[in-house]
Order: sequence, then C-alpha cells, then structure tokens
Amino acid sequence: MWGHLFDSICTILVLAAVAGFAYRTFAHSDDRRMLVIKWAVTVVLFLLGALIIWLREPRLLLFMILPAVIAGLMWTPNVADIIFTPLTNVFTGGHDEPDAKPFYFIATAKRMKSLPNEAIDEIRKQLEKFPGDVAGMMLLATIQAEDLHDLPAAEATISELLDQPELTPQETATALHTLADWQLQFGRDADAARAALERIASTFPDSQFSHAAEQRIARLGDVTATRDFRENARFEVRQRERDVGLGKTPHIEAAPADPQDIAAQYVSQLEKYPTDTDTREKLAVLYAEQFQRVDLAADQLDQLISLPGETPKHVARWLNLLATLHIQVAHDEENARKALQRIIQKFPKSSHAEVAARRLAGLRLELNSSVLTASKALGAYEKDIGLKKPAA
Repeated sequence: MWGHLFDSICTILVLAAVAGFAYRTFAHSDDRRMLVIKWAVTVVLFLLGALIIWLREPRLLLFMILPAVIAGLMWTPNVADIIFTPLTNVFTGGHDEPDAKPFYFIATAKRMKSLPNEAIDEIRKQLEKFPGDVAGMMLLATIQAEDLHDLPAAEATISELLDQPELTPQETATALHTLADWQLQFGRDADAARAALERIASTFPDSQFSHAAEQRIARLGDVTATRDFRENARFEVRQRERDVGLGKTPHIEAAPADPQDIAAQYVSQLEKYPTDTDTREKLAVLYAEQFQRVDLAADQLDQLISLPGETPKHVARWLNLLATLHIQVAHDEENARKALQRIIQKFPKSSHAEVAARRLAGLRLELNSSVLTASKALGAYEKDIGLKKPAA
C-alpha cells in the first residue's frame, strides 16, 4: 500500500516538473514553432523508451541510449537557460520588454533641415500612439510658433496640453512661461503674456511657481517700454555731424541720476508689484550706500527673506548681503554676525551654512579692511522713503 502511494506521489511530482518546464520553455521561447516540434519528438522518444521497457528484452535496453542522447541534445539549451537566466538577468535586465516611449529624433532632424511641416507630421504620428505626451506637444507648439510663426496654432496646442488632468505643476508652469515668451517675442502682446503668467500665480498660489511668475509680471512693464523705445526711436544726423573729423564736438557727460529719484521709482514699482525681488534688493542697497540707512536696507531684505516659496540659495544670498552692508556701511560687526548666524540656523548642515561659518571666522578681518565712508545727511523726503512698507 505504501509503495503504491509513494509511486503515485513521485509520478505527480514528475508530471508537475514536466509541466513547469514546458510552461517556462514556452513562455520564454523565441521560436515556439520549433519548440512544439521538439516536444513532439520528445513524446515519440518517450513512447519508444516505454515500449522497450514494456517488452523487457535485455538486448533492446541498449537502444534506450539513443533516445536519451537525442532528448538531452535537444533540451540542453533550454535547461541551461532556466538554470542560468536568474544570473544573467542581473546584467541584462531579463526578458521584460522595455516600456514603449515616443521618439522624436526624426521630427527633430526634419526640423533642422527646415522642413517644419514634415516634422509636424512625424510628431503627430507619435502623438497618435501616445496621446497627450508632454514632450511631443511642446515640440509641436515650438515648431508652430518659432518655425511657422503661427502663434494661434501654438496657443491651441498649449491649451490642449494644459487641459490634461495628469499634468505636473512643473510641466504646467513651463508651458505657460514658454507661451508668455512667444506672446512677447512673436505676438508683441504684453497683456497676453501677463495673462499666461497670472494663470500660473492663480493656479499655484504661495509656491515657487507663483513667485517666479510674479517676478516676470513685475518686469513686463520694463520689457514693453524698452521695445516701444526701440521701435519708435528716430535718429537724425545733424548738419554739423556730416563733416565728421573737420571739427571737434565737445564731449558732454550726462548728469548722474539723483538717488532720491531712483528711490522714488523703486518705491513706486514695489507699490505695484510687492514681490519684485530685483527692485527691492536694489532699493535696499540704495538705502545703505547712498543714504547710509542700513536699518531701511535691513527692512527691505527682511521682506525678501520672508517671501514664501523662496529658495535657500536666494535667502542665503540676501542674508550675506545684509551682513556685507552692516560691515561696509555701518561697520557693525555684531549685526553682521547675527545675519550670518541666521543662515546657519535656517539651513543647518548645508553648503550655505558652511560658507556662513567660514565667513564668521574671518569677520573681524573683513571689518578691519572695510573702507570708511563719509556719512550723508538725509533730507525730510529721504527720511520718509521706505519707512512704510509697500502695500501687499
């Protein structure tokens, strides 16, 4: 009884092993037609061997060697593949197919050959296989705007891209910044560019994306004014200038700008755009260097440091600037040290903290080497500038 049970278990295990081997070889085979033929030959050889055993002729047992050799030669590559595949997969990545990805090198090559329409056709072929691919749609919009000068088509492509719900904030901001560039460069429409940037600020409030967009919005006025000046400027040659070299024209130097006027312009700009970091930083330096008011400069820099979404790099730079103003203008080592210690407290174990620590070690030498500058009395108007923070 136990003998029959043992034989049954062995038979089941053998059949299971054969079935598993058959499945593995079939799943990973590159030529399944040949695999089927090999299995058919194996079955024939197995039946031939079973027949020889059933006949129980000692003289026929020698003929079992030939089917065994043939079967071994046929299945050795498959057995070796099953044994060594786990090891080779470490280096080759296994049998898994790589993820399908769109490719745009053909479109890029056609664009470089000044064939924008053919490039667009290639991009659309890829987008049919991978709808909504960000890289493809951005390349399509770029060709439409920069090569075909079809800004409405580029706007439509960007709009279609922005409608995708799975778009990341970085991708959204990049697309809108690019659209704003095209609106300024090709459309000459500062209002449209501002609308694209304001969409970033409203979509991602109090983030690095909104902060970057607000900085660009604050500079749009300068860009528009510069462009209008270049377009409308007219240069005329006066009668005397036609006789170049016959007479010397006296060199007249332009009068230096009044610091009070510059400060007023900065304050006016900040009332419109409170997050304009470039203007506020210039105002801080102006207060310190021209009016000897490091306290007003510190107030402006503190407003920059407290802005949400600012990077550690910018914050550290503003604190280093504050320390520099304390040293070079006010010759105040104590407050300079406090500014540098704020960097270490805000960003411990960072490269900014290391730089601040090294500067702290040599701060006394920096103070001793600073050049004393004469104090400058402030008028009534100067005392009021910047004492009130621009309205947020």
